[in-house]
This record gives sequence, structure tokens and C-alpha cells, in this order.
Amino acid sequence: MRKMNLFLCLVVAASVFSGCSKNSSTALDNSGSNNSGIITKETESKGIVSPTDIAMTDFFLPDGSKAHYLGEGNEFAELDIEVAHPFENYVIIYENNGGALVRYVYRIDHDEIFILDNQMTESKADFPSLNELDAMTPTGIYLKKPFTKGTAFGDWIIVDTDVTVETPYQTFDHAFVIEKQDKDVINRKYFVEGFGEVKRESIMTTDDGGEYIVTSTLKAVDQ
Repeated sequence: MRKMNLFLCLVVAASVFSGCSKNSSTALDNSGSNNSGIITKETESKGIVSPTDIAMTDFFLPDGSKAHYLGEGNEFAELDIEVAHPFENYVIIYENNGGALVRYVYRIDHDEIFILDNQMTESKADFPSLNELDAMTPTGIYLKKPFTKGTAFGDWIIVDTDVTVETPYQTFDHAFVIEKQDKDVINRKYFVEGFGEVKRESIMTTDDGGEYIVTSTLKAVDQ
């Protein structure tokens, strides 16, 4: 039961992954060579990941993309997601963990990504109309600028920047990490500009003082 509760925390804490190319051989350059102008010595010294005006859409996969995430620690940590951009500034994600299909709806603003909806569904129903989306009231914030240590939104806070993350898809440099702490569980998400969320991690303190860890990490992308 505690393992299942941990997974539910992981699902609620996590939102949809994002922003990759078709395969590792054609993936965006994430070597830290600064071809995109994202990382500079000055901004690294200040702990800033994004000195330039990064588009918040870079934290979602392109329209029509699918991705698979390797799960460890729980049978429901393995994920398959599908991404749609039905209208400008709106993103809809269907996420299947093998036990439930969850639909996420987001609205993208200049400096924030708002969560509009997050609920289990029986099937991939028709998308809400633009009028319906415009009428939705945000239930939370998925991401917020600036991407610097200490930036907080809701129960989440950016706790680290310029992190290296190893996934089955590839090794990513210059990730930033957001964290949410509950009584017995720490939830983390790892983001890379141009790729979005590449890893989820939930760490639960067990009754004997040890740790029980559940992770979902990017393994494959199909556009």
C-alpha cells in the first residue's frame, strides 16, 4: 500500500514530459557548447540556466509526438505519453502508466505554464474547444521563470541548476531540478531546455529509516 501511495504521489507530482527530437542521433545539441546561447560563464556563475528569453513551449514535445519512459521501483512508473498542441498556447497530454490513462491540459504564458486540468479518462476523447479551454481556471503552475535556484511556485521550488542527468535516451547537461517535499516523500522533476522534463524521481522514507525510490526516465521519442 505504501508503494502504491508513493506512485500516486509521483503521478500527481509529475506532469507531462517533453521537448525531444526523433532519436538520439538527431537530438538537439545538449553538449554545453553554447550553440543555442543558453549557457554562459556569467550565468553559470550566478546559477541561472536561461539568460535568454527561452520559449516556454520548449518544455513540451512537439505536436503529435510520442515518448516512452523507463520505470524503476514501481510497476506503474513505466510511462507512454502522447502530446498534442490543438491551439496556440495550449498543450494536451495523454499519459498511460499501464494502470490508468491520465489527461493533462496546460496553458502556456510568457513566463509561466499553467495546469488547467489533470484527471483520469477512459479514452482519448475529443479535445476541448478553444472557448472551453479559454474558460478553464488554472489549478496550479507547472513551471515558472526565472530558472534560478530558489524560484518557487505552489509547493515546488527550483533546488539546483546546471545538473547532468543520465537517461536511457541520452545524457543531458545543464538540467535544472524542481522539488516538492511532503511528510515522507520528496518528488523531483528534471528539465532540459529543448527537451523538457526528462526524469521524475520520488524518494520515500521507509519505516526503518531507509529510502524507497521510484523513477521514470526518458527512453525513446517518436515524432
